[in-house]
Amino acid sequence: MSVSLFKKYIVSTFVIFFIAFVLEIFVFNFSSWKMIGFEAQVAAKDQDVIGGDDFYTESIELDGVLKNVHADITVDGADTARVSVILTDEGDKYEYITPEFVVCNGVPRSGYCNVYPFGKDRTVTVRISVPEGASAHINSVTLNDRKPLDIKVLRLFAVFCVIWFSYLILSDTFLHRIYFDTSKKWQYVVTLALILVLILISAFINHADKVMMASPWPHHLQYQELARSLEHGSVVLSEQTVDPRLAEAENPYDTISLQVEGIPYSMDYAYYDGNYYAYFGIVPELLMYFPYHMLTGGNLANYRAVFLMFTLFIFGVFFCIAGIIKRFFEKVPFIFYLMISASTVLGANFVYLAERPDIYNVPIISGIAFSFTGLGFWLLSLNTDKARIKRISLILGSLSMALVVGCRPQLAILSLTAIFLFILPGRGEKRSLFTRESVWETLCFVLPYFIAAIPVCWYNYARFGSIFEFGAAYSLTTNDMNHRGFNLNRLYRSMYSYLVQPPAYKTDYPFLLSSIIDGNYMGKFLFEHTYGGILIANTFMSSIWLMMINGFRNIDKRVKVLSLFLIASGVFVAGFDANEAGVIYRYTCDFAPLFFLAAILFWLVLVSGSGKEILSYSFATSLLHVCMVIALFYSFLTFVASGNSVCLENNNPALFYGIADYFVF
Repeated sequence: MSVSLFKKYIVSTFVIFFIAFVLEIFVFNFSSWKMIGFEAQVAAKDQDVIGGDDFYTESIELDGVLKNVHADITVDGADTARVSVILTDEGDKYEYITPEFVVCNGVPRSGYCNVYPFGKDRTVTVRISVPEGASAHINSVTLNDRKPLDIKVLRLFAVFCVIWFSYLILSDTFLHRIYFDTSKKWQYVVTLALILVLILISAFINHADKVMMASPWPHHLQYQELARSLEHGSVVLSEQTVDPRLAEAENPYDTISLQVEGIPYSMDYAYYDGNYYAYFGIVPELLMYFPYHMLTGGNLANYRAVFLMFTLFIFGVFFCIAGIIKRFFEKVPFIFYLMISASTVLGANFVYLAERPDIYNVPIISGIAFSFTGLGFWLLSLNTDKARIKRISLILGSLSMALVVGCRPQLAILSLTAIFLFILPGRGEKRSLFTRESVWETLCFVLPYFIAAIPVCWYNYARFGSIFEFGAAYSLTTNDMNHRGFNLNRLYRSMYSYLVQPPAYKTDYPFLLSSIIDGNYMGKFLFEHTYGGILIANTFMSSIWLMMINGFRNIDKRVKVLSLFLIASGVFVAGFDANEAGVIYRYTCDFAPLFFLAAILFWLVLVSGSGKEILSYSFATSLLHVCMVIALFYSFLTFVASGNSVCLENNNPALFYGIADYFVF
């Protein structure tokens, strides 16, 4: 970099910081500045409120405009109180009431709320509601109280980074001419630094929901129970008592009838031949829960298991994408390697697994982590000429991919990528496996699958008498999995929700709503909250639509075939889950890796310059930047969204409303 260019970026950095600082002081704190010249008026002071009874201030005649209400409240026995304002003004002779705002313990600024009457106010009454079983002390209720200036360093830093990074990407900078190169040690340092940042972010997300960390639900302890059973040489969860009437029930998997008939059962356990079992994959148990129990005598918490596997997932993503670049592309700017990798790690579907670290998500994130890691090792074997490294990489890659089956069988479809990597080479390349010259490499590829199959097949046979039965059919869940059958009407509705339903937004924090899943399906349609179809809601998938519009022309044949396989597999797995289980947001993570890998390939085509017939390099890189920013914000919204009972609003209101304060101007 020349001296003049260096000076240019130094000056630009200071200018951008100044812009961010001005925005922080005058825009994000506008509610404070607009109160200059207004006189505060106390509406109530030192009052107590009993939960269930609403408190009303006296009706105050206000000769002027009401700009805000400040409710300074301390709640005991709950975290929040709700406040609304009853007004008459120049445009309304009769009283009307505003929507409620929430005052949260530990978030002082949540007590301020802007009000927008029609002209001057005539009367103002403030109503305060406290939940049943709680009480509150009203320190004061003040009208037109000036909101203190609040400079949030984190918000200032975030705005600066977005503007500064946008400037670097969108301008013709030296970053576009620094290419990904595994021989450059400094690139390893930068990559590891970013990985560390992502691990810290994932740790914060993982620990955000206090209820998920406590995991008070009995059926979420199946892995811990299984560890104690394995200690005594059994896979039966003997700690669960089987009611004799369950064995006599006409259909023990019709849980609604069990509830009506008063027959106790253990929800979400697998029941077979008079015993309870865990139907979750055995691999997380053998790798984490059982060793932890044997070493410490204690129980490994589910959120810790999710965090461990999410950490492996982060390394796996960077490892896998590095292998893809080296295998299929010549010149990819290093900055876009980092951007694409980070966008994948922080994809909304994966963030959901980290923020809701329950037992259901343990095998899913484990399968995803092993999938990316396994692909990374396979690609390493293709990218090296050293026989020893090639064979070790094949062993580790196949072992990782085989372990996926013992975590989340649906993800095992990624093992078929071996066909396109090793057996169907590109033009001018030789087949890597299953030839006379590659006997040892073929053994290194195949044997780990047989080795990993031993515990999985043993576990299935020990429980259900079949090595191919994973237990979902015997789950005591919300529906009888044995009689769901196949229904095209139900399938297309589910596929719409999974893939292309637009996300639902609103104008106020937390902005993202649970998608509306409604219709006139004349049957039992099972669904939980979702946040839009993966191919529409996540703008990182934009490259897939670009390639579809382009008709996959002007793309390397190897990349094209592999991408088409990934997209087709994603649709197939989505259809399988939709038919077998319904619409459940965590199930999107069964096919999200497939679509993400396809999108990664397409973005790399565009930013490597090999897709210049599709989009110019400058437009493609600008588009990637915009899509990445939007996708990351969408991921953030899934983190704070309140579309389900298990959410930050209910389980960590101090954090939820503390974040809300960043969006109140």
